[in-house]
Amino acid sequence: MKIKTIKSKFMRGSFDQNTYVLIKGKEAIIIDAGAEIEDVKNALQGAKVLAILITHLHFDHIWNIEKYLKEFDADIFIVSGHQNYFDDSKLNASFMIRKDMHFNVSEKRLKNYAKKLNIGSFNIDVFFTPGHSADSVCLLIENDLFSGDTVFDDGIGRTDLFDSSNEDMKNSLKLIKTINFDFAYPGHFNSTDRAKILKTISYYID
Repeated sequence: MKIKTIKSKFMRGSFDQNTYVLIKGKEAIIIDAGAEIEDVKNALQGAKVLAILITHLHFDHIWNIEKYLKEFDADIFIVSGHQNYFDDSKLNASFMIRKDMHFNVSEKRLKNYAKKLNIGSFNIDVFFTPGHSADSVCLLIENDLFSGDTVFDDGIGRTDLFDSSNEDMKNSLKLIKTINFDFAYPGHFNSTDRAKILKTISYYID
C-alpha cells in the first residue's frame, strides 16, 4: 500500500491539514478532504477513488469536499448522526476563522462508519475516538493508524470546542494505547511511530 501525504495550502502555517491518498494497484481511498483537488488528482496517478473517509467534520478536514464529490464518484464515510456538522459553523468549527461555512453534501453520498469496512482491497478497522470532537474516528489500515485530530506526534487535539470532551478524550487515548500499529498519520503535523505516540499519550493520561 502506498501512502501519499498532501498538505493543504489554505491558511498554511495555522490550519495546514494532512489529506492522505492510499493506493493499492489501481484502487485508492482518500482520508479527509482539506487538500486542493489538483494535488489529490496528481497523487492518484490514475487510480480510481473508491471512498472518502472523514476523520471528523471540522472545516479544515472538509474544506474541499464539494470539489472532491464533483470529481470522484465515491461515497463519504462519517459517524452516524453527525451530518448536521456540514451546515453548522459551531460544530464544523469554521467560527474559529470568523466564517459561517456551509458544505453542500447530498445525503445520498453519505455512508455511516461501521467497526469494520471492506472497500475494494482495503480492510479498515474503525475506532470511535471522541474528545476533540464528538464524531472523531481513528482508522487502522494494515499497520498504519490514521489518527485525525485525536493524537499528533507531540500533542493531542484541543478539547475546548462546542462538541469537545476532556473525559471522552482520556478514554479515547486509553483506547489508542491498546491498538497495534506501526506508524501513525495524524490530521496535522508529522507522521511518527507507535513509540512516539505512546510517549505523547503518557503526558495526558496515566
